[in-house]
Amino acid sequence: HQEHHQMTDHIAHHAARSLVFPLPVPGSQPKRTPLPWDAAHPGRGLGFRDVDTDPRAPDYRLREIAIGSEA
Repeated sequence: HQEHHQMTDHIAHHAARSLVFPLPVPGSQPKRTPLPWDAAHPGRGLGFRDVDTDPRAPDYRLREIAIGSEA
């Protein structure tokens, strides 16, 4: 996935970062290809998202979790 946030009417859509390889910012390149490998910063751009909700309220809490300290 590429990190992406979009609203469709009243529905929020969220896609997290990739766990496999970092991708460029959506729409910044004509083709979705991985960013070149950077051995000095192997975890940059990688991560995942934790989603927490309260069933009594229509609220979602998103927490971005980076892989490594340089994401």
